[in-house]
Amino acid sequence: MNSNTMPLEAETRVLIDRSLENLGWKLSGKDQNVYYEQPRSEAEKKKLCGKRPDYVLYSKDSDKPLIVIEAKKKGVRLDSALEQGIQYAKAIEAPLVFATDGVFCKAFHTVANRPPILNGEEIDEFIREALALRYLTSYEVNTVSPKVQYDRKELIRIFDEANNMLRGEGLRAGIERFGEFANILFLKLISESEQIKRESGIPTKFDVACSWDSIKQIPISTRIEYINKTVYDKLNLLYDTDIFTPLQIRDASILKEIMDKLDPLMLTDVDSDVKGDAFEYFLKASTSTKNDLGEYFTPRHIVKTMVRLVNPQIGEKIYDPFCGTGGFLIESFRYIHNNMARTEANMKTLRESTVYGNEITNTARITKMNMILAGDGHSNIKMLDSLANPIDGTETYTENGVLHHRGFDIVLANMPYSQKTKHGNLYDLPSTNGDSICVQHCMKAINSAAENGRMALVVPEGFLFRKDLTKTREYLLGHCQLQSIISLPQGVFLPYTGVKTDIIYATKVNKKVKSSEKKKDFWYFDVKSDGYTLDNHRRKLEMPSDLAKYEEYRKLDEEQTDDMLKVGFEVIPLEKVRQNSFVLVGSRYRVPTPLSANSYVMTKLSDVANLIRGISFPKSAQKTIPDATSPRVVTTRAAQTGGIDFDKIIYIDDSYFKEDKLVKKDDILFSLANSLDLVGRVTYVDDDYQNMTFGAFMGLLRADRTKIHPKYLFSMLQSQNAKDYYKSVAKTTTNISNITFEDLGNFVFPLPSLEEQMKIVSEIDSYRQIVESARTVLANYMPKISCSSTEYMTLDNISIFKPSKEEVKDISDDTFVSFVPMATLNTFDAAFSATEERKISDVRTGFTYFKDNDILLAKITPCFENGKAGIARNLTNGIGFGSTEYIVIRANASLVYPEWIFYHINTPEFIEGGRAFMTGTAGQQRVDINYVKQYRIPVPPLEEQKKILDQISYEQSLIEPSKQLIKVFTAKIETRIKEVWGE
Repeated sequence: MNSNTMPLEAETRVLIDRSLENLGWKLSGKDQNVYYEQPRSEAEKKKLCGKRPDYVLYSKDSDKPLIVIEAKKKGVRLDSALEQGIQYAKAIEAPLVFATDGVFCKAFHTVANRPPILNGEEIDEFIREALALRYLTSYEVNTVSPKVQYDRKELIRIFDEANNMLRGEGLRAGIERFGEFANILFLKLISESEQIKRESGIPTKFDVACSWDSIKQIPISTRIEYINKTVYDKLNLLYDTDIFTPLQIRDASILKEIMDKLDPLMLTDVDSDVKGDAFEYFLKASTSTKNDLGEYFTPRHIVKTMVRLVNPQIGEKIYDPFCGTGGFLIESFRYIHNNMARTEANMKTLRESTVYGNEITNTARITKMNMILAGDGHSNIKMLDSLANPIDGTETYTENGVLHHRGFDIVLANMPYSQKTKHGNLYDLPSTNGDSICVQHCMKAINSAAENGRMALVVPEGFLFRKDLTKTREYLLGHCQLQSIISLPQGVFLPYTGVKTDIIYATKVNKKVKSSEKKKDFWYFDVKSDGYTLDNHRRKLEMPSDLAKYEEYRKLDEEQTDDMLKVGFEVIPLEKVRQNSFVLVGSRYRVPTPLSANSYVMTKLSDVANLIRGISFPKSAQKTIPDATSPRVVTTRAAQTGGIDFDKIIYIDDSYFKEDKLVKKDDILFSLANSLDLVGRVTYVDDDYQNMTFGAFMGLLRADRTKIHPKYLFSMLQSQNAKDYYKSVAKTTTNISNITFEDLGNFVFPLPSLEEQMKIVSEIDSYRQIVESARTVLANYMPKISCSSTEYMTLDNISIFKPSKEEVKDISDDTFVSFVPMATLNTFDAAFSATEERKISDVRTGFTYFKDNDILLAKITPCFENGKAGIARNLTNGIGFGSTEYIVIRANASLVYPEWIFYHINTPEFIEGGRAFMTGTAGQQRVDINYVKQYRIPVPPLEEQKKILDQISYEQSLIEPSKQLIKVFTAKIETRIKEVWGE
């Protein structure tokens, strides 16, 4: 029997059937619209030529098939099942295909030949018949109406306005004002939701006296008292809670103003399956712009992945000790609700004894409101410091004569990072380190008698390798079966934090696993892309997420090992982990493959070069007035890609100089600690420099010339493969990424013979010389602006700074405009061309506005110091948006040309002067806008300006070929290096 004719596993069929029933599909009876292993009509059977789809779903009002479902069978990949389903669906003209293993789903639209989209995201679960019908005419459906979408955006604007009003009421910024607004918003949302229920004939116990419309009828003078004493009392009674506390607003006119602003909004959509999504939208949108609230929100797609990973079932208890706004608990509630049998007993269990959470701040009240709107399950959410209240899952207690174990079946959490705690003495491994105590708390909270207590926990990557957490990692491995670690890319939690994170997934948690049952290894999976841009804006990408690859193999079935290795899983031997201070970063254990695609031998860096550490010295050792013999230190600021920047060299006292740390000709300096984009930057030392050493954040590589040519090594360290490796092994804390010497030494690259290396070096050198010569031409050319005018004016007097967005307020949301990332600007050309477009609705907030002929100036280092500026030209519909790190200058056309300003702000004098007016921390400094506004330039008549600008334009036409040379020969260098890698 081949895999395509094997019967479905009974468990998978039960899961599919239950999910379809819960969505209203009819599996039997006169209204049946779900058919097993064959279509409904004889004509369709003939089209399939005897082949049998696992499920075919129809509309109740049509004979046309809507959906084909193929279930993954043992040993069959989900993609293979999807391909099979697509063949069946195209044969019988069904628009939708689902492939599933009972938990994880992939969908496909056979007409559009791409995944179907629901509300901007790819569909990853079964859908109702009414929704499926909408895919007959399109692959993309939005169940949130345009009005609701617009009103939700308005909600955030109103919150900002209310924030200012509440300041006057004495409420502190952050959670106090946020919570007060949420109290009022809840009344609006619950009223909308209950109205939909009533109109749909769904029974409800909601008292109409609590409705928004009823509250509006109460006179302004008594409205606060009515809400506090009538509405909130009734709601607390209805939901058996105490979360609705009296409003702190004293001024009735402020309450009226906020309610009047909210009143015309429609925030809940009738077509949405999730009535709580409006509140979730508010939480996400508002916390993304308020740093003191951002810690409470974990991205939904990561939450869904973790919930599907642990696969919670009705009857199990799920706990989040750091629940924030309740994302994990709400998703667990929905997941169980969608997949369980909808009996009264199950519903009672789900509502009352399934999800549990603690939140140390008053956000716990918000969490409860969120859960009520999402479907309930709020009763076990507590405002509590979890670390001060450990739960021991090994303890028992007796209730009504029945012995029970404390603890939970599942822990799901995104723990707070890098905190200190005073409660460490309550745990098995006492510590003040919050990372250690958070992990211990999660593990101890799992019921030791549970058949399979499991945990999915987001941790900062430092937990996986820091020396001070070695004992905690040993404790982890001793009290669970570590199944996998999912390495998330840096940036998944932006804009809240840039910390690099990982997901730890473990089973048999809080058990002493018998030696005979202990695993010998665990799976490590490195997520390169989670399907979103890794910046503050986190926009959806067209490319699929690597999380989908992990989810397909989340059962970690040993029979699928070969397939798992092909898609990026790595097997990490636990014995090696124990020998290596229990470090759990998978890249630490990678071994080189024997040959590259070009049949070159692959070698480890440590086998062909000596790695030398830099020197450490206190700030007091630096000399402000050095003499000719003072030792010089190359720091990360001085070590640039193009060579050593001698203006940034540090001079130190002789006593810190070490002879064995001298920099020599053909050495390669390596940045071991820097921002993630710059860590791993390499600098070739082109000469012997007297008394020159290098700092502690630098490493030095000295090639073994019997094995490798230094310049060949330099090219390999500059390759894209190397840069990808640096990012994969970099350990990131706050804004700094570090690469250990051990990880650097483990970098593997192709090693041709020395004779072949010489040929490669010679070819690349010839290209580099052309590039360097062309760069020299550009670097030496500086537009000369000399004019007769003695009249100088400030930029503020001849231009407008930061033009108002009011100029585009009346433009339709669907209008496309240009989007200009910082990388679009360069240091050579005045004008630039924008190649990216977005709808104006997507960029009105959170971005800087400008239009054609406006000048953009990068204000953040190092972009400002590198002269990044440009004049906007040929923008789509004449409008552009871009980084908030732009200063926008609009020239007064009656006084100056935009180019006249551009060339004056692109001079060394302007940039050097701006360095004295920088604000912010090192590496993230910005030029003060007042410096730019007050900068004075000559302003001759427009006719004279034009003559000078025409001359500059002519001169630039002469150096244009140099720009093309740089572009062409840089590409040739990259191509040659890729060829060495076999690409």
